[in-house]
Amino acid sequence: MTRRAWSERGAALPLAVIALALLSSLILGLSFMSATEPTIAANQLRTAQARALAEAGIEQALWALANPDAPGGLPDPLPATVPAPYDGSRLISLAAGGATIGGFRVAVTAGAARNERAVLSVGWTPTDDSADARPKSHQRIAGTLWRLRVPAEAAPCALCVLGALDIADQVAVDARGDLRCGVKRGAWSSRETTVASSAKIWGADGNDTANEAGDYAQAQPADEALAWIFTDADLLAIKRLARARGSYYRGSVVFSPLSPAPEGLVFVDTLSGAPITRATPSTDLARAEIRGGVFRGWIVVAGSLEVSGDARVRGLAYAQDGFAYRGSAPGGIAGQVVTAGVRGGSASLSRAGDGPALGFDCSAAATGDGTVPRGWMLKSGSYRELSDP
Repeated sequence: MTRRAWSERGAALPLAVIALALLSSLILGLSFMSATEPTIAANQLRTAQARALAEAGIEQALWALANPDAPGGLPDPLPATVPAPYDGSRLISLAAGGATIGGFRVAVTAGAARNERAVLSVGWTPTDDSADARPKSHQRIAGTLWRLRVPAEAAPCALCVLGALDIADQVAVDARGDLRCGVKRGAWSSRETTVASSAKIWGADGNDTANEAGDYAQAQPADEALAWIFTDADLLAIKRLARARGSYYRGSVVFSPLSPAPEGLVFVDTLSGAPITRATPSTDLARAEIRGGVFRGWIVVAGSLEVSGDARVRGLAYAQDGFAYRGSAPGGIAGQVVTAGVRGGSASLSRAGDGPALGFDCSAAATGDGTVPRGWMLKSGSYRELSDP
């Protein structure tokens, strides 16, 4: 009979001790977690509340910029000393269910461009009072508030051309009648301006004599236009807004009394939809024409724009390349014309009959008499959650 080399007698006790030790460790771990879980959950809740309060500060700044004339609004342009509470000096408290849940401090400063504002908002819950012994949480959010650039506000001209400008007989360009957007010249060009003998250009230079140095400027530095032509961000925003409004077109389009352009913001894009550059082939450029009828708003063309016949335009006519006006009475443009000349395009104006081809109008040029949205918004890509400095 073979004898066993070892015996299992006595093994139950060590196994039971090991199992008991493992269960004890597990129970202690679970007990520790259950004890700290409420604290972790409370911290997460306070952090989420603080972030929401900081975002409320961003919304408050947007409201203040959109309502400059309302009590608590922010004036435009932004003053050198920003008034409280938008200088970050005061905690703006918020309540829910009759109890204060926290607040935010928000500071608004001038941005990198005229149509931008930098904002820093710090949300606190339940308070930022150092004498309050309750647990606190805060979150810092920075961003850039932005609105569409408005050439009428910054450009020095009623007719603004990056390129050459040709003004034919019987054409009148007048910037004397409306100074609400500032003192404007009748025309400005980065290259030569040719003015026919019977053509008249009047700037707001304090007299009624046409075609003087104060009425138009030619061969100006092209870099000056960077302050008022649309940036790529502006053009992308205009494109998106036009799509949302159903007023986005591609390639070649003709507007007429039988097929009028929709009122408000109109964007005519390249055939491919790609942004226009110096290398864009001519076959891809957009071409828009307004042949008679009435248009009110902004029309922005990624290529060339022509206004002809008795067409009447109230607003902004903006061409990224070239512009032509070939009109007749009683047509004309009340507002502003901008030609960006991205591919070397020029501008020309000719007219049959009496009356101005172009008269500057601040309200029409800035907002299309209210048909173009100009609200402030959070600039895409600018939202940042910041750590403490």
